[in-house]
Amino acid sequence: MTPARRPIKVPMQIGSELRIKSSGEISVSNPTIELEPSDAVADAVLEYRVDPDNGDHLLKLVEPLSFNPRRES
Repeated sequence: MTPARRPIKVPMQIGSELRIKSSGEISVSNPTIELEPSDAVADAVLEYRVDPDNGDHLLKLVEPLSFNPRRES
């Protein structure tokens, strides 16, 4: 994925690894399950963006595991 000025959603599953390069390029890998990243099967969803003015990488937890409607049913 390319560096993001606007927030992009990053679906994460338990065991996923999120890698962020200094350039802002991100990649998500899941060593245990080979599924396409999807909000429908995510255990948590993050928003990620780069602040180009100061080079900060910002992560925001949007949907944590405890609020996942799949788990409530």
